[in-house]
Amino acid sequence: MAQTKDGFTWTPSAGRSTGLPSISVVSPPVHLAAPKLLVYDVIVIGSGYAGLTAARDLAVQGKQTLLVEARDRFGGRSWNASINGSNYEMGGTWIHWHMPHIYREVSLYGLHNDWVVTQNPGSKEDYCTLTSGDDVRNMSHDMEDEITGKAWELFCNIDGDHLRQTWKYPFATGQSPELMAKWDQISCLDRLNEIRHLLTKEETAVLECFLQQMGGNSLDRMGLLDALRWWTLGSHEPNGLNNIALHTRLGSGNSRLHRRMFEHTLSTGNLSYTFNTPVCSIEESTDGIVSVKARGGQTFRAKAVISTIPLNVLSSITFSPPLPAVKLNAALEGSVNKCNKVHVDLKGPDFLSWSGMCNAGKGLISLFGDGLTRANDSHLVGFGPDPERPNGIKLDNIDAIKEAALHLLPKEKRDSVDIERIVSHDWNNDEFSKGTWCYLPPKVTTKHLEALQQPHGRVFFASGDWSDGWRGWIDGAVQSGMQVAHQVIQLQRAS
Repeated sequence: MAQTKDGFTWTPSAGRSTGLPSISVVSPPVHLAAPKLLVYDVIVIGSGYAGLTAARDLAVQGKQTLLVEARDRFGGRSWNASINGSNYEMGGTWIHWHMPHIYREVSLYGLHNDWVVTQNPGSKEDYCTLTSGDDVRNMSHDMEDEITGKAWELFCNIDGDHLRQTWKYPFATGQSPELMAKWDQISCLDRLNEIRHLLTKEETAVLECFLQQMGGNSLDRMGLLDALRWWTLGSHEPNGLNNIALHTRLGSGNSRLHRRMFEHTLSTGNLSYTFNTPVCSIEESTDGIVSVKARGGQTFRAKAVISTIPLNVLSSITFSPPLPAVKLNAALEGSVNKCNKVHVDLKGPDFLSWSGMCNAGKGLISLFGDGLTRANDSHLVGFGPDPERPNGIKLDNIDAIKEAALHLLPKEKRDSVDIERIVSHDWNNDEFSKGTWCYLPPKVTTKHLEALQQPHGRVFFASGDWSDGWRGWIDGAVQSGMQVAHQVIQLQRAS
């Protein structure tokens, strides 16, 4: 199996090594379906879910499509490494049949029976450990769900009716615009302070963990409106979000689905691609042709371009004509989500169904079982806040990662467990992502979201970062890629 330059793994015997084996690596890195073609119908920049969906939909409609990707692999911020027969999802992971756009792709490509459930019950350490300051308590998972659900419901019940009327449909826009604008001024910290007197110390700690895992930053930088949207996506139910969004993933990994989408697109004979090709500028000429220039000096031309460049990277690309101020300002404000995601394998199966939370932590605020490795070790997934925050850590410090993971365990277990492997990718220092999934700060959604979704001449923009519905999730990326590809097809058909 080929090895991508992205990610790293650590084991006690081999130490830290950069790069991970993955079926997402593309070889050969360049393929020209029509080598003499001077102007493509469409260029798609980026091969994450949005880019692969758009390229596929264009190619099956007969459009000569060029896929330009900066990395050596497809998948963008969702891809999996395969180590000793076990899959490690490095970015976006969990999908569900309640996520309509991605489930369509799963069923289309024959993966509808390929589900793995996170946190299976029955292991020796079958409980949740909550650490709040010096207090450490083990509780049942039922109690964990009860506390989380109560605090989350209270946090989101900002209108007294759990948003059932003011935000009925999570995929729709324009509902209760005055309330949306009002709530968009508020941070998650502002809202927590409004209800703090109604919560116990334990409930407050759980809610802070829940929110930090959601937005990957301190609560004062996280906008309330994104949290409320996640509540509506969970069907206005206390544990609805977790039951959908942290429940199931593909057993064969996201990269397996990417591979099937990519090979389907190739089979049309209408896809050309070039990997290891970072883009530096996009220019539309007066004759309506768009030129995409790469750092290596290559220039590609098309009748339209679909950019799936993430929000936090968009401002690093030179556009001519320049982007409108409202779109550029949105890119400069960006997503605040700078979380770390870390895989930790503990020796033996004992922690298969364990979970841990700590509202301050030593670099991680949550850690939970997500199956067993082929070696029968407990595979845990952990999340930590922005490394620049007081409770954040740098991923180049293996000792800090180990300390952060052990700090979430029950005190009596910390000296007796053996960490067999650590796997991660530093998304914050990845120049092609500059962060993880999208979570917007206060005031950005109502000011900038609509502008981010609009085309700029013949340059169109598709990304889960500004989709409706499951924004920041895999489903949102697929939705956006599908919608924008349709816009381009309709435009070219009309002209």
